[in-house]
Amino acid sequence: MNRRFTERLLALCSPLVLLLVWEIAAQVGWLNRQFFPPPSSILGTFLVLWERGVITSALWATTQRVVVGFAFGAIPAIALGLVLGLSRPLRLALLPVANILYSLPKIAILPLVLLIFGIGETSKIVVTAISVFFLVLLNTVAGVQGIDRLLFDVARDFGANRWQAYRTVALPGALPLVLAGCKLGLGFALIVVVGTEFVAAGAREGVGVLIWESWQVLNIEAMYVGLILTAIVGWALNLIIDEIEVGLLPWRAEHGGGITRVRAEHRLAGVPIRVWWRSARPFSFTATIIPITLGAVIAPMTTSWAIRIALFFLTMVGALFIHAGTNMVNDYYDHRNGLDHADSIGPGKAIQQGLLSPRQVLVGGLVAFLIGALIGLLLVWLRGPAILLLGLICLPLAYFYTGAPFKLAYYGLGEILVAIFMGPVMILGSYYVQAGTFGLTPALLSLPVAFLVAAIMHINNLRDIETDRERGKITIANLLGPTGAAWEYYLLIFGAYAIVAVLAALQITAPTILLSLITLPLALSLVQRVAATKEPLALNAVLRQTSALHLRFGTLLIIGLLLPLAL
Repeated sequence: MNRRFTERLLALCSPLVLLLVWEIAAQVGWLNRQFFPPPSSILGTFLVLWERGVITSALWATTQRVVVGFAFGAIPAIALGLVLGLSRPLRLALLPVANILYSLPKIAILPLVLLIFGIGETSKIVVTAISVFFLVLLNTVAGVQGIDRLLFDVARDFGANRWQAYRTVALPGALPLVLAGCKLGLGFALIVVVGTEFVAAGAREGVGVLIWESWQVLNIEAMYVGLILTAIVGWALNLIIDEIEVGLLPWRAEHGGGITRVRAEHRLAGVPIRVWWRSARPFSFTATIIPITLGAVIAPMTTSWAIRIALFFLTMVGALFIHAGTNMVNDYYDHRNGLDHADSIGPGKAIQQGLLSPRQVLVGGLVAFLIGALIGLLLVWLRGPAILLLGLICLPLAYFYTGAPFKLAYYGLGEILVAIFMGPVMILGSYYVQAGTFGLTPALLSLPVAFLVAAIMHINNLRDIETDRERGKITIANLLGPTGAAWEYYLLIFGAYAIVAVLAALQITAPTILLSLITLPLALSLVQRVAATKEPLALNAVLRQTSALHLRFGTLLIIGLLLPLAL
């Protein structure tokens, strides 16, 4: 029996032994059953509440408040913490204020928050966000200050600007303390949410509501159910942070027993999860994240925020699994057809580097398709058969994009399919999930996104124009030739901006979508680079920057659509 198995066995058995001792003590009278009912009685109450749907509604309401409040508190706290950690004047000016406000009991400001924001969900989210903000902020500042100043000097010597110093030195160096702050912040958020559910009027569902209402009628077993649910939510959230920490800090060492050992890697089918993650090409996921988010943002409010967020989450996760499956199946068939090899410039290369076998990549892609399809079927059940129709169209095309026998991308259809499905189809599908119908506005707004995602694929094909010709792959780039393909790239880039300008000028959407024009200087620089050279390595850099342009343009477009709602 190895040490790791023994540790897991102890971790599993210790709570079971505690429950057994509790049961025996309550049954024989060592504990007062009025205040400490046996676990068997609590389990019976749990089953009754589960059948009534009380458990699921309470868990969902509390978890949603914790996650949303945590996100609104932690994300700006990390961003501001990085700035304060690097700027001494700002730190001297703002950190004392942060320390004073951190020491203020957050539940004490609940009456003020209720007075300002009312008794609805907003007040609970706000007080939770405030509770998390200062905790994560102070940890982030401490993390940045703990970084060796020499690392910043080295970054500046290599020409890093302030943003690059944030991204490549400050954030990675501060991550251990940032994640520690996030873990504490999640626990604190849970405490605050349950506490506000106790005392804040307007809360009809939640674990705190369950505990409070059970106390009012002296239903002790139901009170314990609420306490157990709180513990389960806290444990699950901590587990998520631990898994994120393993992924973000694989180099971090654990100390125990007088020796230092590297954290064991989590594996799936005998392969480290980081290898599967790399094989899925996560850097390309922004091509899915932007359209799914855009479609959800512009959809009218037809359900509660809780249902809206749940539908958005299901849509996003399902679409990302389909995207990952498409990438992996594409890698398998490109390897099989000789398009990807050890000297290829492109991404992925898990097969070529021996990290995964071709069969493993194909099976991984099919499993990702299966998970995406199962989530899709859940959405069909929740939102109607139109989602089924989209799935029946999208899934086969995702496989046959490069899969035999059709190999659609090998016959000049790659850019067209990507533009259609990562533009109008994704945006309209996400819109339909939220609104229950389709619309002209999301269809029009999908066009600039479609143009830019097609530009990503097109510059990829322009980079590979010679190797694709040698291996018989037909693309629009090698049909047009280098000069014609460059002009198509210019059309796709500038076409996206032209569409946004026309939509704003015709007042089809809010004029705030013109915020996306901030990215125009980057677009101009990319066009100039393509005009200057057709060398594959140079175009590979343009490919990465085109992906960045798509992300920035899409993000600003989404912000522009949200601004009228916030004003």
